[in-house]
Amino acid sequence: MSSISPSPSDALAKLRIQRDELDDQESSWGPFVRKTLVWLFVLALIGGIGFYLVAYRDVLANAPKWMQTPDALRSKIEVRRATISVESGRAADATVVATGYLESRRQAKIGARAPGRIEKVNVEEGSRVKAKEILAVLEHADLDASLAASEALLARAKAEIGEQRVLIANNKLTLERSKQLQQTKNIAEAEFEQSLYQYEASVARLTSLEAAATLAEARVKEAEQMKENMFVRAPFDGTVISKDGEVGESILPGGMGEASGRGSVVTIADLEHLEVDCNVKEDYISRIHEDQKAEIAVDAVPGFVFQGQVRKIIPMGDRARATIKVKVEILDSDGRLFPDMSGTVYFLPDVDVQDNTNSDKRVFCSSEAIGKDDAGSFVWEVDSDDRVQRKSIKAGSIRDGRIEILGGLTGSESIVIGPPSIKAGQLVKVAN
Repeated sequence: MSSISPSPSDALAKLRIQRDELDDQESSWGPFVRKTLVWLFVLALIGGIGFYLVAYRDVLANAPKWMQTPDALRSKIEVRRATISVESGRAADATVVATGYLESRRQAKIGARAPGRIEKVNVEEGSRVKAKEILAVLEHADLDASLAASEALLARAKAEIGEQRVLIANNKLTLERSKQLQQTKNIAEAEFEQSLYQYEASVARLTSLEAAATLAEARVKEAEQMKENMFVRAPFDGTVISKDGEVGESILPGGMGEASGRGSVVTIADLEHLEVDCNVKEDYISRIHEDQKAEIAVDAVPGFVFQGQVRKIIPMGDRARATIKVKVEILDSDGRLFPDMSGTVYFLPDVDVQDNTNSDKRVFCSSEAIGKDDAGSFVWEVDSDDRVQRKSIKAGSIRDGRIEILGGLTGSESIVIGPPSIKAGQLVKVAN
């Protein structure tokens, strides 16, 4: 049996590369490979930039400004401002220092004791008023009419009483004549009894009329009181610090009118008796007692110190803040002080004033702002470019969470409390 050998054209066909198969393989693997290479390039670029920034951040911090990252694009470390003050006299030796707000010992929102609409307001902000002075008047025409009717009923009741007394006097005379005629047997027994009955009935009628007059008088007093409730009066001597209502507005008693009307017409305060409401840390409350002398610096009156005295230590602690509320009365309050002003109270030691007359100015700073290392004590000062700079100081003794600065600060610097990792030249953001 003879075999047929393949022709040369068939052999060449078998050796030919199949382009369709290669095209299919390339179409399935090509995009994946390209995407993988792109992502690897991006990750390598990010890693290189991060390594560069970490490795050369100290170099960049000291490099010329044109080589550094703009401040607007750099993150700022948040820091807290430290308390720094300049004191003199006895305040510099204070055993405890606390801040608070001024308040009037007597302050009240004055409203009416009955609902109504404001007809007249007699005061303005800043007006000084006396106790019982009329501050405002509510509309009360209906109460005037009711009072007039009650007074008329009372007058009628009194007139009936007078008429009844005349009748009683007449019946009494008739009864006496009847008694005389009865003794001489010149009057019938029935006529005598009739005279007696008329007298006793008139006396009983007088009692009823007197009760009616008492009721009418009570109604007059009730109408007068209802009318009086339309007059808003000052409960004590003071100054009007807020005008809460205007003519035509409705008010309700007890402050219930906030939704549909006013709850008060004015707010008055006794500005002659001001005090500071401050919070003292529990750790230092043992250094304070009632009637202890104090000095008060009010931010709104710079360069002046008011004299004060501890009036009351409130026997209740604040668990969240670990403080005790203390009321300090201002002994020499004047027209420069108003409620809600901020002030600083310096609780003085129990020594004679003559024993401490030093008027030298002394600088005090919060002890949290003081750092220490081998070079000594220092603080962080914020410059005009919002960068912190280390400043060496000479620190004194610590008292009540503050430390006296014996050298290095004048009191006008902006000192901050930063995290332990803070470094000189870093940008900072001072927290409010």
